Amino acid sequence: MKIVVAPCGIRERMTPKEMADHIEKGIRRAAPEAEIKLYPLLKGDDPLEQLTAFGGTLIEADASDPLGRSIKASYGVFRDKFTLIDLKQASGLGRLTEEERNPLLTSTFGTGQLILDALDRGLREFFIFTKGTATNDGGIGILSAIGYRFFGSDGESVPLNGKGLYAIRSIDEKSADERLKECSFTLVTDYINLYSGVRGIAYGYGPLKGASPLMVQSLDRGLRNYAIEVEKATGVDVEKIRGTGAGGGTGAGLVAFLKADIISFVEAFRIITGADDDIRSADLVITGAGKAGSLDKIHKGMMATAQMSQRNHIPLVGLFGYLDDNYNELYTRGFSGIYALYNDKNPTDIQWDKAGMLLERMSEAVVQLTME
Repeated sequence: MKIVVAPCGIRERMTPKEMADHIEKGIRRAAPEAEIKLYPLLKGDDPLEQLTAFGGTLIEADASDPLGRSIKASYGVFRDKFTLIDLKQASGLGRLTEEERNPLLTSTFGTGQLILDALDRGLREFFIFTKGTATNDGGIGILSAIGYRFFGSDGESVPLNGKGLYAIRSIDEKSADERLKECSFTLVTDYINLYSGVRGIAYGYGPLKGASPLMVQSLDRGLRNYAIEVEKATGVDVEKIRGTGAGGGTGAGLVAFLKADIISFVEAFRIITGADDDIRSADLVITGAGKAGSLDKIHKGMMATAQMSQRNHIPLVGLFGYLDDNYNELYTRGFSGIYALYNDKNPTDIQWDKAGMLLERMSEAVVQLTME
């Protein structure tokens, strides 16, 4: 018997990993010989740490921080083929003090250096995670590190930062690293707002990165100019593609020049870990969270798991702390059974303290029912 365990955890009470461990213990009591695959549903705040917990490795390399200072940064390699590059590692806000934050001056060049290191190691399949950057350079730092050139009206190279975007008048792709032709790039983001304008990346995230109102306007003008020059060079109108604003416009550069696909963190998790393959061959899938409620409040990863289970006719059981209004909607999305640890909608601290034990008992009972 093969069982996939993919819970979301219980907010402020139990991590996804802890919830999965409790469910596994219960399964073992009912089916000691079962093949159990654990896929705690992660949120993507620290993809390298989270995904390497599934068996990947971290590689440390020389790079530059957002202001060009030499640092050591890491990237992940998963299943010996997927390369996980997180912009936070070399180009993140965490690399700067509050006083140093200035998206007109910060660059993603250091992230490009990590890509080069991975290329030198023979790696060719890249997943680029964009959350938490200190930059607004449209990815020209990354692209410059791997051979692209950006010139102003005087024929000189522009600064590889947010300030340089407005100065770009031509783009040279001839010097791009030849190995890029062997590569695939996937941009991982849940950013769905516009690329530019008042709902764009500069206005939405510029202040967080240290931009004043005047700087935000300048950054947005630079992004618009960059979009014009990118379309001239590649024929791709990045203004019309959702997600290209991710990572301070890094999405635009990667989509236009590296032909990157754009997917959500949930999709990336499923591809990188191979969760979908295990669900297809499972006899039972168990998920869970703090509460079961209406569909718009359910974790995206849980809904993706339900969709995959339903598509492959695999029984899916949800174990929840309690049931909120409209939880019956879940039955229309692939759930075979929905169970609650508590009858109360607001369990007390004393009740929550027993959640682990109750999860073990409930998962044991679910498996026993399945086996009968």
